[in-house]
Amino acid sequence: MFVRHRSGLKKNDPPPSSETTNATLSIKNFHHVAIENGIKKWSLEAASANLYSQENIVKLNDISAIFFINDRQNVTLKANKGELNSKTNDMTLSGSIVTDMPPYTLTTETLNYGHQLRIIHANTPVMITGASMIMKAETMTYDINTDKIKCDGNVEGTFIGNIK
Repeated sequence: MFVRHRSGLKKNDPPPSSETTNATLSIKNFHHVAIENGIKKWSLEAASANLYSQENIVKLNDISAIFFINDRQNVTLKANKGELNSKTNDMTLSGSIVTDMPPYTLTTETLNYGHQLRIIHANTPVMITGASMIMKAETMTYDINTDKIKCDGNVEGTFIGNIK
């Protein structure tokens, strides 16, 4: 794990001390990068983080993440809070989530990221918007590797202009 100063985050109060949270370690301006075989997969920043080493959990607040993709634009994500499994690099995020997956933007309240398969999954209603479309669904799965989105449950969409 790496820590560095980030001026782009909201100014928050310092994280609670590890004594008041039972955390092993509390960090302000948290930064973590997931690297596999020398390739950067994603980076995550948070205004504060509490590490619970026995459970391999890092509880995060005011989160910003970038998922790096070889030949496409990166996927960026913002959320109010979440948890990172420090062993698997899986994440559970919640609160005013906005995910930019060019050319689309996804909004929802909770989602999960499975690191091994690089899949983002939302079990709460989602809205996906683009330059000429709006789509709503009860659940959504986005495969970062294949750039495929699958929506399920009362899927509704509005498309403007010619569809090619």
